Amino acid sequence: MKPTVADMMKAYAEDAVELAEKLGQKLDYSEDSIKSLEGILQRYHEELPRGVRKIFRRGPSEHEKIQMSKAWGGYLGETIIKHLGGEWQRSSVSEDTIALVVSKVINGEDYPHEIYPPSKVYRRIINGPEDNVWHYYLVLKEDLSCDPAQSAESCQEL
Repeated sequence: MKPTVADMMKAYAEDAVELAEKLGQKLDYSEDSIKSLEGILQRYHEELPRGVRKIFRRGPSEHEKIQMSKAWGGYLGETIIKHLGGEWQRSSVSEDTIALVVSKVINGEDYPHEIYPPSKVYRRIINGPEDNVWHYYLVLKEDLSCDPAQSAESCQEL
């Protein structure tokens, strides 16, 4: 039987947990562990050679950055699934892209939409703190819990 996208992303997440242990970090799929993930990604970002350092030091290849993004993004996605729900699928936009489909309830109806944890992690590694994954998670959590049709008070300004 061919592994599903969900199987593949769970395996990537397990790889991330093992790699984190080697880095002296514990990832346990708790919401707080996303803060630890953010710290790990900051280290990767800081280690990327920039400017003149690119001449003297080879950073990870594009393929290596993509593989790191799948592992750490798999972990981020599995943690989102555990706490907010969702399901891994191939993106409806691009067959080559892995998406996590999460649902927002508005007026009692589910409105599924795609998020892309591996892509978010890739941007975090490349761009740095402006793509903070902890802040991303907090905004996503608030957005998914907010039903403007029920009461304006249930939704804080995003």
